[in-house]
Amino acid sequence: MLFVRTTLFLGCALALLAQSDQDAQPAQDAQAPDAQPAPEYGGPAILSRGETPAMLSPAPIAFRPYIGLSAIFDNGIVPVSVTPTGQLPSPDVYGVALNLGAYTYRSWKHTTLGVDYRGNFRHYSQQTYYDGTDQLLALILTHAPSKRITFTLRNSAGTYSENYGLPTPPGIVDTNYLQLPQNDIFYGPVIFLSTAADLTFHKSARLSFDIGGEGDLVRRRSTALYGSTEGSARADMQYRVTRHSTLGVDYRFTYYSYTKGFGNTDIHSVGLNYSTQLTRHLQLSARIGGARVQSLSLAEVQIDPVVAALLGESVGIQVAHQISYVPDIMARLTDTFRRSTFDASYINGISPGNGVYLASRSQTETVSYTYTGVRHWNFGANAAYARMDALVQTLSAYSSYGGGIGITRDLGKGLHTVLRLDTRHYDIPGNQFLRTEYRATLGLTFSPGDVPLALW
Repeated sequence: MLFVRTTLFLGCALALLAQSDQDAQPAQDAQAPDAQPAPEYGGPAILSRGETPAMLSPAPIAFRPYIGLSAIFDNGIVPVSVTPTGQLPSPDVYGVALNLGAYTYRSWKHTTLGVDYRGNFRHYSQQTYYDGTDQLLALILTHAPSKRITFTLRNSAGTYSENYGLPTPPGIVDTNYLQLPQNDIFYGPVIFLSTAADLTFHKSARLSFDIGGEGDLVRRRSTALYGSTEGSARADMQYRVTRHSTLGVDYRFTYYSYTKGFGNTDIHSVGLNYSTQLTRHLQLSARIGGARVQSLSLAEVQIDPVVAALLGESVGIQVAHQISYVPDIMARLTDTFRRSTFDASYINGISPGNGVYLASRSQTETVSYTYTGVRHWNFGANAAYARMDALVQTLSAYSSYGGGIGITRDLGKGLHTVLRLDTRHYDIPGNQFLRTEYRATLGLTFSPGDVPLALW
């Protein structure tokens, strides 16, 4: 309840901020002659710094709230429970959801602020066990006290119960940069908090340095699942080779620890960064590197027969120390127009796991597209593939893939009808676990604005 109250309070604050925009505009215009003009080109997004293409240039003052009601159908949800016969249930559930959120982006002379809140409250007609809420609040603050120094703060916090949950706000935070929880297997409340801070020093127009740190906390209500705590420190050097290309190197140290048991993981990673603006709208960002992963955990071992005869136990527990060397690769291709956005990404690195798997080698591929070029309509589609290979557990590889499509129709006077269809398939071959989930939502949403509402 505290989180819900906080998000609603912030939503009211954002509404007041939006109402003050018109009054503040003349004052800003009066100061315009003293303001520093924004550069024509801000440079391609650098992955090691968590930059996203949409955040590279100052945006006009914007505020976009929404609130709506939709019907839901879910099939194939996997709760953290079993049937009387010991099988995982696979119910069909019907319900309704209240959806609400607000987005604002504001730019001053030396500071920019972006805030995005998205949430829903769900109630199912028969299976009230699945009632719940998904909440996400993201913030990015950039402040440049001088021409050479820039400070960036990124925060994301929320809770969700299902993988369909809440999509990442476009142009606000990068889920891979902040290590937000992803690819959960079970349906159940997950609470997360992530914060990251960076200080960038521009030695010259071409050469810049960045140091930063991050902290992440993930907790799951079910005592059968692991929670995680993460801390990291990083530094990089980037050099603008040409007006449209940047080349650099980075180093990152990451530490994982977990609830429910003994063990931790240390990761040392180095990488080569390359970012380029291929065309006016098309950007390519890549990081190619490697990581040394050192883990401590507990493992079962066979006891010597003589000792086993004395103790009456055939197995024992001892501390296991493992060192692995794995690739650490990221790549993203983004094409952004006024009426459409295309984004594709590839990641091959280390993740803190998903509540069942601990530190794992993770491979993720995603692609998404949105289009608002047709009058009154918005179209969106996305697809994803993910795989986890446990580094400290003797578990089979976990893989999942899925996708979704969505359509929004502007009915006039801020009212929109929203249709969304999603599916997700995942399995663990060695354990003979195989499941496909489906979700369909249809509803009405109110959101004043000049273009059709896009919620994905």
